[in-house]
Amino acid sequence: MHSNWQHVIGQDRVKQSLQSAIRNQRIAHAYFFWGNAGVGKDALALEFAKTLVCLKQTVEACGECSSCKKMTALQHPNIKLIFPLPGSDGEKSDDDKPLENDVLEEVRKQISEKASNPYFHIDIPKAKFILIKSIRDIKRECSMTGAEQGKKIFIIFDADRMNDASANSLLKVLEEPLDGVHFLLVSSRKDAVRQTILSRCQMVQCSTLSDDEIAAALTERMAFEERQAHIVSRLANGNYTRALDLLGEDITAYRADAVKFLRSVLGSSSLKFFEEQDEYLTGNKRDNAEQLLTMLLVWFRDTIVVREDSQKNILNVDQETELNNFVGKFGTKNLEACMSSVERALGLLRRNVYLPLVMLSLSVHIRRILHAK
Repeated sequence: MHSNWQHVIGQDRVKQSLQSAIRNQRIAHAYFFWGNAGVGKDALALEFAKTLVCLKQTVEACGECSSCKKMTALQHPNIKLIFPLPGSDGEKSDDDKPLENDVLEEVRKQISEKASNPYFHIDIPKAKFILIKSIRDIKRECSMTGAEQGKKIFIIFDADRMNDASANSLLKVLEEPLDGVHFLLVSSRKDAVRQTILSRCQMVQCSTLSDDEIAAALTERMAFEERQAHIVSRLANGNYTRALDLLGEDITAYRADAVKFLRSVLGSSSLKFFEEQDEYLTGNKRDNAEQLLTMLLVWFRDTIVVREDSQKNILNVDQETELNNFVGKFGTKNLEACMSSVERALGLLRRNVYLPLVMLSLSVHIRRILHAK
């Protein structure tokens, strides 16, 4: 039987924990889903909410009842989605001022996209904060009789984007729990959320997705070719949302950049290297640097596979000739050390270390390893 939880990639530990809470009727008043971007926090919160309002009331949503169908379209009257919206961020903002028509249309459009793809990130233009108005609406909804019987659930996406006013208002709501009312907060930045709010939630940590989990999802859900799916999953760095974005990008260009960078590093002219890689070495191409380094990592991984005579397992299947030529020239060198250098550079880059320093240091290390006597 198909389970609604299968809509969420991986996260088996979290799924089992949430199902156990439902089975044992020990559902917390508030949950805080946290972890890296694109790992499925939103998807988990949505499927948990769907299961809680399903008329069958089991550990899996049936998908067939009227409640499930409304939730599938994200149109269930007892479930409210809260996210940052354009508007004043002050405590004394005009609470009754309606959203502009173009903003309302964008909200409708993005909620529809979210219904189709729970990994889609709602991001309304010019929205900076979760508005105090949104939290006051929650208070009003809590005190009103629901349009339908059953639980009321408020899902707060990007919970770290509450300002002082909205955080204070939510804290008061969380301090006075009501029967049948549940809050599901979601954030990629737990440290940016007040400890007083976190202390009133059951914490749900979501794991980073593995390359295999992302690749499998791309092949099954997007009918993506398996080898390409593995390359994209490597580039996505555990982020399925990023993987979906990458499907529309030119992976071939990233691979070409990586090979070009490697040729520059190993070339005889230092001056030419600085000229060719000026954008990386001056820090002007930071957005592309992570993709470049990830493709370098895939390249070195493939060179080791070729060296071990396992061509059938290479990811850059259309670059087999270039890989063989590279291994013919550098196969006796410490290719594992090259991989480690690239992994270290990626780690530094993700910690926002100065890009030119990262790239120059990596270049020196690779050149030293591959030109070693």
